[in-house]
Amino acid sequence: MSRKLKATLLGSTAAIAIASSPIAPALAFDAVNWSWDAQVTETVEKNVIVNIDLQPTGMVMVEDLQVHIGDITATSDVTGIDNNQPTEGSNGGTGSGELELQFHYATNGSLVEDGFQSPEITSANVSETSNGNNFDGSVELTVDLSQVELPPTQPSQTFDALIELPSISSEATAVANNTSIESAASIELHEGQFAFNVVGESNLNGNNNLLNGAETENSNLTAANVLGVFALTGEIEAIDVKARSSVSDILNATVDSSATAVVNNLTINLEPDVADNSLVIADIVQFSFADVTAKSEVTNVSLNNYTNLGSLESSIINSVATAVGNNKSITVAAPVIGGTVPGSGG
Repeated sequence: MSRKLKATLLGSTAAIAIASSPIAPALAFDAVNWSWDAQVTETVEKNVIVNIDLQPTGMVMVEDLQVHIGDITATSDVTGIDNNQPTEGSNGGTGSGELELQFHYATNGSLVEDGFQSPEITSANVSETSNGNNFDGSVELTVDLSQVELPPTQPSQTFDALIELPSISSEATAVANNTSIESAASIELHEGQFAFNVVGESNLNGNNNLLNGAETENSNLTAANVLGVFALTGEIEAIDVKARSSVSDILNATVDSSATAVVNNLTINLEPDVADNSLVIADIVQFSFADVTAKSEVTNVSLNNYTNLGSLESSIINSVATAVGNNKSITVAAPVIGGTVPGSGG
């Protein structure tokens, strides 16, 4: 049995055990039973003192529950963008039409510089078999230009990439549940985010009372436990959260392509106005049963006739793909008093 399979089976067993155990108030380390054999030599010294005596001037208290059922797809496609510059060089190829030429030659077979010569002719050689004296003549000919290979030519103008290089931006973002809180006062939060899909139309009928979690003090934990059992028994299935950004066939432009797929996301930013507001109390539960995919694809980007490309501060091609299941970000800043941060010495 592989290590991965063992971990999966252990995780499944734990989820079943949690959900099938008697429902009780959610207490930290209510009962812990561990058993192991180990030989450890360790020295630990701790001196931790926590005193909280605050008189906040304001408070943000949030009771939030977010449930998403179903697939989410975000797609951004960009293709066939041509920045045709006003003066470009030739890529070569063949000519077209006909060109009539003529020149005057002398008895020694050299080209005669007497004006009887087409300007397109720069050199010529004539093999003369006559032995007569003072023999000269002329040649007239027609050239089929479609049979003439034309070499590429350089453009008569180049462009400064720092000023004249345009940009293409493609973004695709797929999010199931998202919460963002910004505050200058203390924050107390009870947050639950759930994302999954149902099998059929009525598999959850009769189980709504379990999702409500009325028999426990922490309804979000109860809902997460129940949904975990539903996932193991096949009553719910994984949702697809997909973000795809595709950019192709771009001529003379920079490309910025990003695809972001997120199931559950929570962001808390506390910038307290006074020291007593530097408090965040949060009870957060995030449950996702999902396949999360983010794909950013960039192909066929061409640049020509630009100078200063090496001086660009940004990348010519920037492709980013981000896939996140559950994400939390909590920031608590020190209060700014009189334009300085306490303890900074300012």
